[in-house]
Amino acid sequence: MVSDIALIVTAVGVIGGVLGLRQSYRERLRQFESRYVERYWQILDRLSLEALSGSCPDIIAECDNSAIRSYFFLCEDELEMRANGYIADRTYELWAEGIVSQLKQPIFAKVWEQVSEERKEHEVFPFANLNRLLDTGDDPLAIGICRRWLRGNAVGLRAK
Repeated sequence: MVSDIALIVTAVGVIGGVLGLRQSYRERLRQFESRYVERYWQILDRLSLEALSGSCPDIIAECDNSAIRSYFFLCEDELEMRANGYIADRTYELWAEGIVSQLKQPIFAKVWEQVSEERKEHEVFPFANLNRLLDTGDDPLAIGICRRWLRGNAVGLRAK
């Protein structure tokens, strides 16, 4: 009888510990995500109204070019953090859709084309994760759903 109670108390303790650890992982994810959202808005605040209008001028202002390139680095960094498990599933889904949509905007597409040409010439900044997202739409996080849930990436145990 006492051993049964001890076993139940131990099981409840283990479950409580796992849930507590999961909650701390989720809080860490939210902190990372919040930082990236702040950086995103800082970059958008640097863009001119012309860049935000959805058009594409023949000559892109240096400040817009710089901000858009910063956006590409932000995207690559977000995707790298996702690959390392620091971005939750729901947030990633929103961000991936937003990245793909943003890069379809004419001015962003033009700068991305320039960056792609520069990469071929100089073999710098490969943007491997961003290219993979644009080419295949693959999620860079390669862990199973149970591990995602334990780490706080997934809200529920649902198949992707």
